[in-house]
Amino acid sequence: MEATMEAYIEAPQMTYATYNFENTALELARAQWPNYADQHYLKNCKWSPDGTCLLTVIRGGGMNIFELPSDLYSSDCVMQSRPIVALNPAVSVPEAGLIYDYSWYPGMNSSNAATCCWLSSGHEGPIHLWDAFSGDLRCSYRDGQNIFCGYKKNVKIFTTSRPGREYVEYPTTHQASCIVASQAQPGVVAIGTVKNTIELVSQSDGTFRHLCKLQGHKGGISSMAFSLDGFRLYSGARKDKELICWDLRVPGRPMFVLPRECNTNQKISIDLSSDNKWLVSGGADGKVQVWNVSEQTYPTIHMQMNLHNDSCNGVSLHPYKPILATASGQHHAIDPLHHTRTIPVYENALCMWWVGMQQEDPDLFTTIIKAATQSSS
Repeated sequence: MEATMEAYIEAPQMTYATYNFENTALELARAQWPNYADQHYLKNCKWSPDGTCLLTVIRGGGMNIFELPSDLYSSDCVMQSRPIVALNPAVSVPEAGLIYDYSWYPGMNSSNAATCCWLSSGHEGPIHLWDAFSGDLRCSYRDGQNIFCGYKKNVKIFTTSRPGREYVEYPTTHQASCIVASQAQPGVVAIGTVKNTIELVSQSDGTFRHLCKLQGHKGGISSMAFSLDGFRLYSGARKDKELICWDLRVPGRPMFVLPRECNTNQKISIDLSSDNKWLVSGGADGKVQVWNVSEQTYPTIHMQMNLHNDSCNGVSLHPYKPILATASGQHHAIDPLHHTRTIPVYENALCMWWVGMQQEDPDLFTTIIKAATQSSS
């Protein structure tokens, strides 16, 4: 079973982050995992809708929540000398099985404990709802929202107000691999498949209605993002070095194509800033690429940052702070003769990067003179 989840509710309204992609990204915090024989590499990362914490999945290491460092809540500018904080999980769920996908409850707000939860889907297992404060498995769903789950030949919608086996079904030609809902047009859902197609459907009246099919990728769809106005859809695929922007007002052919490094079957995620301006993507080469997609018809790459020594599979922009979260790691083949991996560089890391205004360190000589002047007076 392959599953992805979306619910139709907007996250809390917050001020947009002021990103400054002219400066080099400043590392704020990091969590690192060792390279065990079963390869504990990360699988993406996602900021919570209220921006208080970061969720990630470690292959063989379960799910973990990390809190935003407290000094960053009130920071509009960061000193370049700020030390890197070692991240420790605030909540850990030791889920041993293979986790396909996970998603925050879109209305999550830390001041309301009932909303603090996330969904996960795993290999040959049910959809689970987890408590973000305790890590416990919740036994009931709340608020009457919908869970969209992709299966081999269909997409099923479960209504959380009626937990159980009842669902509405939409048949698909190929297995669903990625699902994303439009916030601007409630009820409009994009369904990516393992056979490089995207189906746009409407589900606002309780039944599915096919809108259009998009074709242009070389591999199975792995990540998608709707623009804030709902007119554009950005998509990426496995073993496909192109990101495609679709103009949904004139569907049928790509509006423009952007290059990135994605030469494996690993899911390499993309994210769009909350102000609809910046599109970011990870890469199998460890680089993060940034495009300004707000004004240009065919944007060129705005910035390329060398942030990791291994595949950067996850990127997530903070909803209201100029902070970029990244996840690195991938499966490395083992040499059958020597029982060693063929690539000597591994980096299973979760990092937070400041991409806003930075303040240079004060000149040491000036600081000494100022201190001496103050002491003499």
